[in-house]
Amino acid sequence: MKILVTAFKPFAGRPTNASSLALGALKNDFTHIHVRTLPVDSVAAPSLLKQAIRKTLPDALIMLGEAAGSQEIRLETIAWNVLDFQIPDSAGRQPTRTEIIRSAPSQFRSTLPISKIHATLAAAGHDTVISVDAGRYLCNQLFHIARHHLETQKIPCLAGFIHLPLAQDYPTARATAAIKCMIDVLMNTPKRTSPQMIENC
Repeated sequence: MKILVTAFKPFAGRPTNASSLALGALKNDFTHIHVRTLPVDSVAAPSLLKQAIRKTLPDALIMLGEAAGSQEIRLETIAWNVLDFQIPDSAGRQPTRTEIIRSAPSQFRSTLPISKIHATLAAAGHDTVISVDAGRYLCNQLFHIARHHLETQKIPCLAGFIHLPLAQDYPTARATAAIKCMIDVLMNTPKRTSPQMIENC
């Protein structure tokens, strides 16, 4: 199974991003995994993600971001068709109460095997929660655009978003171990053969 994992660069004045720290460590141990680190830019990030999907044609896509204030790994289940930025992106854009994609569904659900991932992480001693709110910033935007792109282009790829706590609250080594657990679950999950979801969470 080909797996693409994305992360974000630092933003909001923080010197690092938990997602890119974990992705860097992951890349050292899983050389066969395709990785991309994206800017916190509401125009560039979606474009770069679509390019990565076209280039790698992954069977599964794990999008990573960080959630300040969270003490748990958040397995996001719903991508909402809403932009409502509380702070500007890295290019200074700050859309509010705006649709991500006009005429697109109001929400998309994760097609990752969330229940299996949650159970596996819990069994391995990770603090994790299933979430229905990915926020209304770039994490949610990327999640929604990715799911819309995969569905409209009929690309059979499992996809979902995972929020990591800040590295100071959840050390990078521990976060990386959790992502490895997710990859192990995906490696034992049947590939999608159609755009239909394999699991509703």
